[in-house]
Amino acid sequence: MNNDFIYRRKLYDRAQPHPGEQRLDFEAAPAVPLRPLDETGFTALDIETTGLSPAFCGIVEIAALKVLPGGESQTFQTLVDPHCVIPRAVTAIHGISSDMVRGAPCAEEVVGGLVEFAAGTPLVLHNAPFDLGFLTPIVQRQGLAWRSPAVFDTLRLAKRAFPGLRSYSLENLSRFFDFDAGNHHRALADCEYCARLFQLIRVKLRTPDGEESFCRKCASSPKLLGM
Repeated sequence: MNNDFIYRRKLYDRAQPHPGEQRLDFEAAPAVPLRPLDETGFTALDIETTGLSPAFCGIVEIAALKVLPGGESQTFQTLVDPHCVIPRAVTAIHGISSDMVRGAPCAEEVVGGLVEFAAGTPLVLHNAPFDLGFLTPIVQRQGLAWRSPAVFDTLRLAKRAFPGLRSYSLENLSRFFDFDAGNHHRALADCEYCARLFQLIRVKLRTPDGEESFCRKCASSPKLLGM
């Protein structure tokens, strides 16, 4: 099985753990009450990596898009040096080469700023166990903790909100809903797609009980944040 095939699995589901890795539980919603998203806003988060396994691969880019309650947004983006060679097959997908990340900060130097940037807002990711499977152990090794109250996984929620689609990859969903603007598999662009998808999901899954009910029923397990 070549590296290109292995990495391309990320584009479709990315939910399967590498053999020997612990699969993070993301079905159980947090037990604590969550404030409505209209009050907190949210932060869409995405990473690009050298491969699928946190045990054997590294992060090459981290980005986040914070959507504030009033609709304004703020961004966080940095290339990351994984201290290993980025396979050419992987560079062909996200466009990030070893030369591009040479001299960039390592993930351990970046996560503190990321945690601070997202503090107080729920995290929104497409296939949250993949990205947080890389990020949360690094955050914990730095003696830090996520200060976000919840995680929403747009991959899982899109399957609930829009059943029967042929593909639930972020790229294909953005094309299906006609907000595709290219530049897929770069972290900040994927944050923008993830945020727009999440807004569609909120509308689709919102109940007469209001936003608090949506948060309670749709948030993923806090185990993804190491809680």
